[in-house]
Parts: sequence; C-alpha cells; structure tokens
Amino acid sequence: PAEVGIAAYERIRSECDGRYEAMADEGFVLDLLSRPLEVRGRKVRYRFARQKAHFLASSFQALPEIDQGLPDRALRDGIMTLKGIGPKTASWVVRNWRDSDLVAILDIHIVRACEHMGLFEPGWRVERHYLAMEEAFLAFAEVIGARPSLLDSVMWNVMRELAWQPVIDRRLEPTADLPLFASVN
Repeated sequence: PAEVGIAAYERIRSECDGRYEAMADEGFVLDLLSRPLEVRGRKVRYRFARQKAHFLASSFQALPEIDQGLPDRALRDGIMTLKGIGPKTASWVVRNWRDSDLVAILDIHIVRACEHMGLFEPGWRVERHYLAMEEAFLAFAEVIGARPSLLDSVMWNVMRELAWQPVIDRRLEPTADLPLFASVN
C-alpha cells in the first residue's frame, strides 16, 4: 500500500507541476487517481480514487485558512480539521514539510514495534489514543538520544521487512523489563 500511495503522490505532484489550483479541482485529481499506476513494474489501481479525490480537493480549497506560522503541533491539529485527514497524515505533512521532530507518524509498523517493546499501554489504539502513543514514542526517542524522524524511519523499514518474514511471534508478550521502558510509560 505504501508504494501505491507514493506512486499516486508522484503522479499528482508531476502533473500539477506546482499549480496549487489544480489540486483544488476534484475532477482533475480524480482523473489522475483513476488511471492505473505503475508499482514495481506492474499496473495497479488506486483504491477509493473518488473519495480521495474529494478529500484532496476539499483540503486544498480549505488549506489557505490554516495559519502556516503555527507551531508544529498546532499546525498538525489545524491540518487535522481538513476533511479526511487524521493525526497520522497530518503528522506526516508537518514532519516532512518542516523536518519536525515534535510529531510522530504512527503507522502500523511503528505501532507494532512499540507494542512489541512494551512502549504502549495494552489496549491503546491509534484511533483513540494517538496523542498518548505519540508522547510515549517521542519520550522514548528522547531517552535513547535519537531524532524521532530517524527512529521511526529505521523502525518502519525494519518492521516492514520483518512483516514479510516469520521472525516476530505476535502471540508473545513483550519482554522488555529494562528501566529505560519504565521511564517512558
């Protein structure tokens, strides 16, 4: 799925060529997302192209109303007011636009790694506990002296690779009893 999203992003970026108003045109965006994308040498369809085109166009129409001078977390919160944008996507925008280490991009690979380490409370779900999970992740990064952006990139790549291999037994309870983890929870 990440590769499909990246391919769609690259197509939209190249076709819009810096023309902001093109992104606010739902029909134009729908046309771009409806055509098959090339991913790993094969043609794939972008799922929910109509819904995504609507969200993108609506977001680009409303984007000028968000104060770009806001601090990183406040900007993320402002971006979350856009239709179809949740904390992960809004954090991704802030992280990549501003090179920010004040927000975390908690996708499934990062969540699984943090759960495996015992960093997140049992029962936490990104849909309901994103900000608490983000705080735990950012605190962990600080404790180990790592930039959160670098840490989540490394974790994402490793966990994504491990997801295809029978290396992690998700039935096992996390076993990290290090004082390091106690200070983060």
